[in-house]
Amino acid sequence: MAVEKLSISLPDTVATRARRAAERAGLPLSAWLAEAAETAANLAEAHLAAEEYEAIYGEPDPQELQAGRAQLAEVGVIIGAAEAPEYAASRTAALARLLGLAEEKRLG
Repeated sequence: MAVEKLSISLPDTVATRARRAAERAGLPLSAWLAEAAETAANLAEAHLAAEEYEAIYGEPDPQELQAGRAQLAEVGVIIGAAEAPEYAASRTAALARLLGLAEEKRLG
């Protein structure tokens, strides 16, 4: 796999948290950042695909949604699984930070 060396700037707090997360995962910071960037890019592409689908076909009907959820469940992705409130709040806040949402939108 080809690798491109980049120089990036991160706010101090983000850099500190990324280093801690990489250490906990047992990864070099660059590998951890690559995984985080790939995850964010995948999410962005999934959003774009959903928007393109809706633009062409309209919103999926309930049967289509159920079939999609069933397919995801078959491969181990559980949508709407119970999640402890503190984990949900933490995940939501982290996603908001990644997406650059304003503080008031993070809380809602």
